[in-house]
Amino acid sequence: MSTLPGWVGPTIAVALVVIALGFVAIVGALLLAGRRVGAEASSLAREVAELRRELGPTIQAVNKLASTGEDLGGRLKTEVESLLELSQRLRHGVSRGAKRVEGRLEDLDALYEVVSTEVEDTALDVAAKLRAFRTGTSALARIKRMLTRGRR
Repeated sequence: MSTLPGWVGPTIAVALVVIALGFVAIVGALLLAGRRVGAEASSLAREVAELRRELGPTIQAVNKLASTGEDLGGRLKTEVESLLELSQRLRHGVSRGAKRVEGRLEDLDALYEVVSTEVEDTALDVAAKLRAFRTGTSALARIKRMLTRGRR
C-alpha cells in the first residue's frame, strides 16, 4: 500500500479548516447582509405604510373626481344628444318651411304675371277710353261752339 507522506494529512486538515473558515465568513457576511436587508425592508415597509396613509385621501379624492367626471360625461352626452335631436327637428322644419315659401313665391310670381297683364290691359283700355272721351269732348265742344255762334 502506499503510504502518504506525513505532511499531506496536516495540509489537508489546514485546507479544510481554511475552507470551513471561508464558509463561516460567507455565512457571517450573508447574515450581516440579511440583517441589513431586513432593517432596510422594515424601514421601507414603514415608509410604504406612511405613504399609504398620506395617499389615502388623495386616492379617495381622485376616485370621487373620476366618479364625478363619469357623471358629468353622462349628463353631457345626454345634453349633446338632445341638442342634436333639436337641431334635426329645426333643420327639418326649416327645410319644410323653405319648400312652402318657395311654392308660395312661385304662386306669387304667377299672380304677379296675371295682375301685370291685367293692369297693362286696363291701362290700354283707360287710355283708349280717354282718347275716345277727348275726341268726344272735342266733338261736343265744336258742336257747342257752332250752336253758340249761331245764336249770336
